[in-house]
Amino acid sequence: MSRSSTANPPNYHDLLKKTEHYDKDERYMAISDLCEALKRNASRVNTEEQGVSGANPAVPHVIIDPQTERRICSAVLGLLDDKSNDVQTVAVKALGVLLITVQEEQVVEIADRLTALVLDVDKSDLRDVYAIGLKTLVETVPVQMGNVVSARLIHRLITGIDQNSLAIEAPPDKAMTGDEKNKLDKNLEEIVLACLNVLTDLLTRFGGSNNSRMTNQHEPLLNVTLAQLASSRPNIRKRAGSTIGVLATVISDTLLHRLVDRVLEQIDRAEGLGKSGKKRARQAAASTTGGVAARAEKKTALTTNDGQGSLITSDTRSLIRTVCTVSGTVGHRLHQGHVDRIVPIFLRFCDPEDAVTGDDEECSDEEMEDSTNNNAFVEGLSEEAATAMQIDLRESCFAGFESFVLRCPALIQPHLDQIVLSALAYMRYDPNYSYGDEDDNGEYEDAEEDDETLEDEEEGEEDEYSDEDDMSDEEDDENWKVRRSAIRTLTAVVEAAKHDPSKLWIDKYAWRKNSDKTITVAGALVNRFKERDENCRVDNIECFTRLLSYTVSAASSGVLVLASPSSMDDDAFSESGALLVDFGSKVSAAIVKACEKQLSAKKGGERSKSSAIALLSTLCLAPGGIGGSDQITSVFRHVKLILSSADDSVSRRGVIASNKSLKLEALCLVRIMLSCNKHDATDVKNALIPILLPELCMKFDWYKVIAEALRVLMEVPHLIIVGSATKSEQESVANSLYLAVEPRLAEHDLDQEIKECALLAAASLISLLHASLTDDQKNKVLVLLLERLKNDTTRMAAIKTLSVIADAAKKSNELDLTPIMNEALGQLSSMLRQQHRGLRQGALECLDRLVLCLGPESDVVMDDGLFDCVLEDLGKMITPTDLHMCSLGCSACTSILKARQSTGPLIKNHILPAVLEVSKSPLLQDKALVSLQRLLGQMILSNAIDFDELYDSLANQIGAGNSKSSKQMISNLAECIATIAVVTSRSKQQTIVQNTIRVIESSNGNFQLTQLNLLVTGNIGRKVSLSSVQGATEKLEKLYVQAFDSSNEDIKHAAALALGRASAGSMDAFLPGILTALEESTGKKQYLLLSSLREFIHCYRDAKAGGSDLSSSIPLILPHLENNCENEEEGVRTMVAECLGSLACIEPTSVLPLLGNLTSKEGEHSILVKWTVGNAVKFAIGGRINPNEIGPYMPTFLLLLQEDDLAVKNVALLMVYSAVHHAPQLVACLMKEQVLPTIYNLAQLNMERKVDLGPFKHTVDDALPLRKAALSIVATCLEKCPTCLDIPAFMPVLAKALADVEDIQLQAHQIVISMCARQPLPIVAAADSFVEPLEKTVNKKKGTKTGTELERVYEWIKSGLRVMLAISALDGAMNSRKFADFVERIKRSDPHKPFLRAVEEEI
Repeated sequence: MSRSSTANPPNYHDLLKKTEHYDKDERYMAISDLCEALKRNASRVNTEEQGVSGANPAVPHVIIDPQTERRICSAVLGLLDDKSNDVQTVAVKALGVLLITVQEEQVVEIADRLTALVLDVDKSDLRDVYAIGLKTLVETVPVQMGNVVSARLIHRLITGIDQNSLAIEAPPDKAMTGDEKNKLDKNLEEIVLACLNVLTDLLTRFGGSNNSRMTNQHEPLLNVTLAQLASSRPNIRKRAGSTIGVLATVISDTLLHRLVDRVLEQIDRAEGLGKSGKKRARQAAASTTGGVAARAEKKTALTTNDGQGSLITSDTRSLIRTVCTVSGTVGHRLHQGHVDRIVPIFLRFCDPEDAVTGDDEECSDEEMEDSTNNNAFVEGLSEEAATAMQIDLRESCFAGFESFVLRCPALIQPHLDQIVLSALAYMRYDPNYSYGDEDDNGEYEDAEEDDETLEDEEEGEEDEYSDEDDMSDEEDDENWKVRRSAIRTLTAVVEAAKHDPSKLWIDKYAWRKNSDKTITVAGALVNRFKERDENCRVDNIECFTRLLSYTVSAASSGVLVLASPSSMDDDAFSESGALLVDFGSKVSAAIVKACEKQLSAKKGGERSKSSAIALLSTLCLAPGGIGGSDQITSVFRHVKLILSSADDSVSRRGVIASNKSLKLEALCLVRIMLSCNKHDATDVKNALIPILLPELCMKFDWYKVIAEALRVLMEVPHLIIVGSATKSEQESVANSLYLAVEPRLAEHDLDQEIKECALLAAASLISLLHASLTDDQKNKVLVLLLERLKNDTTRMAAIKTLSVIADAAKKSNELDLTPIMNEALGQLSSMLRQQHRGLRQGALECLDRLVLCLGPESDVVMDDGLFDCVLEDLGKMITPTDLHMCSLGCSACTSILKARQSTGPLIKNHILPAVLEVSKSPLLQDKALVSLQRLLGQMILSNAIDFDELYDSLANQIGAGNSKSSKQMISNLAECIATIAVVTSRSKQQTIVQNTIRVIESSNGNFQLTQLNLLVTGNIGRKVSLSSVQGATEKLEKLYVQAFDSSNEDIKHAAALALGRASAGSMDAFLPGILTALEESTGKKQYLLLSSLREFIHCYRDAKAGGSDLSSSIPLILPHLENNCENEEEGVRTMVAECLGSLACIEPTSVLPLLGNLTSKEGEHSILVKWTVGNAVKFAIGGRINPNEIGPYMPTFLLLLQEDDLAVKNVALLMVYSAVHHAPQLVACLMKEQVLPTIYNLAQLNMERKVDLGPFKHTVDDALPLRKAALSIVATCLEKCPTCLDIPAFMPVLAKALADVEDIQLQAHQIVISMCARQPLPIVAAADSFVEPLEKTVNKKKGTKTGTELERVYEWIKSGLRVMLAISALDGAMNSRKFADFVERIKRSDPHKPFLRAVEEEI
């Protein structure tokens, strides 16, 4: 603890004096107290500067004078070379505090002093301490001093690196012994390494500054670091490469390209490896006259533009690593020419011809020798050193490939096949080991070639791994590093192709030396599961798992089709346009067999087993799952070994009981197998019952394993039912499940997750296998369930369980819930009064299902007042303020009334007033309206209320209290009245219709009453045929037509809807009249008739018109619609388009050819026709037309995008948007050729014009709707079909959109944020182009705006800041100097800080 008082100011004079004390403990305490005092003083200064209240007044701020500051700095620096390590440590810590306390002059002095100490050759013992101090200075110096300190340090560090590196390479002094020279060189090497390390940190923090003093040092820095790549010291070369990687992120494009060119010139002169590079190696060796001369020549070549020096082989690795580092950090800034030069150079060192294995028996001894020892003669390297260098060099090359594939996918595309071929060859590069007859059976090893038992397979696998143990130390090499890097390159290829991985399953490569056999990437990965190295094996399996996962995802989105054996002959595949991937039984069987070998291997490793289980889990999602009965049985056997304890039989096989996490993963696999519906249920059932079910029912220790085992047991009952189990099997399984679940259900001291899983397992058991349980067992479970329902921690799970059981009890008489019915209903009723909305919602849903399980009233004796209490609570929940709870409440009341008609008076007393109140709410809609209608209908069916009384109560809602009713309210009341009319007697229906007709005829100017009755007749006619009411159809048709001439618009609209709805129930009576009137009418009346026709078509689709067939009427309807396609009124054309779109969904074979012909129609009104066709197609796609029907016509419809008329273009864009949103497969294959070029052009189209309004002029942009629609399509494509987009071509369009008007900017902001999650690499590459538009957005001036306009400006600014933060969070984005400076400026800006805090709080 510090000895200085916290209440008194520190005495710096005494502390400084004690730092010179002879006792190290005194010096330690003094420097500790000094450090604490400086911390407090710095904190006090910061508090006062920020104006923060609450600072401790007992600790006054002591102003340190310049002389004292200088003394403190000298004392701290002096203690850096103290004899005590503890004192040195605290001194370094104090230095970090001192740098934020003292003035700039002292900071510069500290920097100079530390730099001098680091560069001092005689300070080797303490150089590490000085270097740490200098790094601390760089990391903690205030930002405002960064430019001064950087300029001061960089020059001296460059000089130190240059001078000391030359001294290392200089010939030894004749008077100096060899040991002295080695010691001096080591000392000089430490200085160079320390300088490079500090430079790296300095560039990381301040390298991106726009200060001229920093940018002027970029070129000298580049030259000196490049020179170090030719150093004789490997550590210097490696550290220099790291420094260059950081430097590349801050230098200009000119310097970056010069850097890459210089390094490539040297690598290009390097020899390759193996036979292909042997000749070059000899030439390089012959031209090398000496090590020192060669390095001097190479340094000259690296620091000048015209160097022609030879490259020393041992340095090639450093140059390759440097290029890899640069490509990894700023690969997106390289151009195509650089990539075209880099890749062939890398491939020269990763020549597939040199990738030999111990299985390549046809390789000659000379070839094998070349692959392992071709560089041994260079520089006199030993065979071991040459092999190690060769491994490191190839590993670096593949790391470069991986970086390019991930960061520069567009630039690397021309070379991708060569990279894949090289990676496939080297993923099996193992010259010192033979796997036996690998790959002799074609692409996938024949999974059916062996009929050995499980024991034989395991013994063979043990022998295979035993061979590995028997290998001598001489044969144990590090070639696995090359294989691992090659696999990681393939992983990058898989990641880059994740949206469309079909080529990795289809394209074949010759991966084996001197062999004509070819293999796909997927097949090669599966065949390499036998990899002997654990790291490579795990990476290999994980790579294939990722590929399989992406393939399944692509298949679900329609990009490709995974064909199982049962679907290979489906002709739909050839017509869909999607790529077909053959995922037959041979493929899945090979995968399963390879995974089983990992699971049964004696020394396969836990990681390999875990990866194999993950792969099998992913395979379950593919067509056919893991295969047939043989594969399922084998997998279950391996899972059993993992779950079982180490008994004698297990020990005999050498399999040790697996750890907890492996058991958990195995159980997850079983659960997925049972629930994925990809396997034959009978096969799974036959394998599960004898092999795995006893293990699943056993007791486990870890709570997560117990919970997962219960989830597996939850899936078993459904499997038993669909698997056609016999009665004895059902009873046996049900009894086993009961014995496993009941103890967990009864025990109280358990984890919450176990309790919930036990309840779900019990729900599955009781609901599906209750017939196989005894009454005592079922009652025991129900009693325990009731106990869980009363417990606060488990009641939510118990509600879900009871709901499932109640659904089963409704369908079966063998499941009796009578023992718990009263208490359960009472508990649920009490929950309706709780504040927790989720609890009330769950209780309502459960109550709705539970009351339907009530049998006849004589069978179950209910508690007195129970329903009275329940309905009273339900009445309070039926309100228009919460429509979802209102819907659930009405549904529960309906169920109660249906189960107990004796509750009718209670319903009338508690529920009816609330129902009437809700029925007149203009908010009532959707599910709440449907539930309310069902309740009203049930009231009539159960005689809970008289029909006439309810009818009058509903009808009198119109105009109640002399208030004007809204259209929505009138429409809702009409629906409710029609509902109760439909369920009443036939005579009542006829009376209602006749009375309604009389009211309409004698409305006496009451427009709302007329509107209500018109809608009532239409709604009744939609559900029952009005032809049964004598004379009703003729009168109604006449009234509807007369209403079209009314002066009230609401009556006209109601009449049109009523005519269309009535036509759905009496097509023959009303439809001919509509079509006849269409021929004779014009203007507004024509619009109303088309509205009736549209309503008729919609009602027909919903109810199928009582079985009537519309196909015979289609030829009569289409001519009228075709004639109105060119109507001058846009509203009429819109109605025509809706009718055509709906008819296309019903009769596509009749309507689609017509639309196709209209698309190419020419004439005076062709623009209007094409506008109507585009809208019709949009409505058809939105109406869920069969994609196979409309797909062949889409190329014709997309021609509308090429029209010159802006309105047609806009409609065509909306049509494409509808297709992308609802059925992306319709346009997926047509996007790049027909859609994207037009979209990208329209997204940049600007057609502004000035409109003279007299006192002022207004600017109108006619292309604004087109730009909005185009960006909407792109945003939807990113979610639905990302592979359809040409992302590189879209980035300039996006940058321009960010600078557009406000609405377009906001759309562009959302697209950028979406791409940050889905397509981060292109965003990182284009970050610089986003800076200017984003800066204008976030610096938007509010001007004189107030109120909502001011809030809009603020939201605009925050939207731009969200984009900035989203991009800055991406890996590599802050490597862009321009974007990083922009982010730093905004974060330091005081006006932006409140907005940034608000945005960060949202995240």
